[in-house]
Amino acid sequence: MLFPLAAGVAYSRVYLGVHYPGDVIAGGAFGAAVGTAARAAVRNLRLDLSTVPGSCARSPLPSEAVLVTSPHAGRSRKLARARRALEKHRIHVAEELEIEHLDRLPELLRTADAEPRLVIAAGGDGTVGSVAGHLAGADNPLGILPLGTGNDFARSLDIPLTPRRAASLLSAGEISRVDLGRLTRPAVPPKYFAHAATVGLNVDFAKLATRASVRGRLGRLTYLAAAVYAVRERTTFTCTLQHDGVAHEMDLLQLSLISAPVIGGALGLTVKNPRRAKHRLDVLAVEDVPPPKMLRAGLFLLMGINRPVAGVRALQVERIAVDTPRPLGLSLDGELDGSIPGQFEVVAGALRVIVPRRS
Repeated sequence: MLFPLAAGVAYSRVYLGVHYPGDVIAGGAFGAAVGTAARAAVRNLRLDLSTVPGSCARSPLPSEAVLVTSPHAGRSRKLARARRALEKHRIHVAEELEIEHLDRLPELLRTADAEPRLVIAAGGDGTVGSVAGHLAGADNPLGILPLGTGNDFARSLDIPLTPRRAASLLSAGEISRVDLGRLTRPAVPPKYFAHAATVGLNVDFAKLATRASVRGRLGRLTYLAAAVYAVRERTTFTCTLQHDGVAHEMDLLQLSLISAPVIGGALGLTVKNPRRAKHRLDVLAVEDVPPPKMLRAGLFLLMGINRPVAGVRALQVERIAVDTPRPLGLSLDGELDGSIPGQFEVVAGALRVIVPRRS
């Protein structure tokens, strides 16, 4: 509730001419840094519920693991701490490979005795989504060490964000089946996404946010700088959305197809819907509406208020086709991944993930 209010106040300061844009950006960055630090401090003081015995039966976890790492993840400097935590909890890492060599993963999924290995994704949403694509429909469980900047998929599953607690979960949690999104395009193998597929503003955002050189210089401010860049470069695109036997031709600023409900990284925002259905993709289609109207729509969505706002459409679908007159850049789980048109659909229970008990 507070985020749209703060954004509205920030916009009004510039609009009324009482502050420069630089003042607002600096103030927002300082506030975000203080909020993130306070949130982390509170989280570290909480009881680690992943080790509390529950009533649910827990499937035995594999004895060997494959560790997939991302050297450019937002918190990759904590990888050494994560490795020590894995050793402490007696999780044997038989193989380790960087995300750039993920094509080798299929040959590492089995032990010498043909038993499935645990696959651990140490990185952000992009790393998790890439690994999840290789595990869709497989019997290998996925473990997550959230070392990215946003970690929205991990937040959606209540997975701890500190390496120590996340590693503890891998030895004490339980396996749950989780939905994935799947994208099918002509002449291209299907691609899976764990968190979200986006077209429009988020693609411009990802162009800057995924650059290793920018992350190295700006650190936690990378997302803020990328957001300012995306808004400045904002352009509309034409597309046709086809679902449930109907078609809508729209001029949009942003199109999001969301599989995991938490968005906004450390802000921990959730798209709420009073008629939430299982095994659906949340679709948010945003036209080029004025910023106050966008803030109003965001406030309604985040509060679960079922009230339409002109220029913003929210849907829940099993599958949806997105047709465009020309190819449009696409982002899957925050990483640039070719273009559309294509068809998006939910794959129910496609991924086995280690989560806290009673999560």
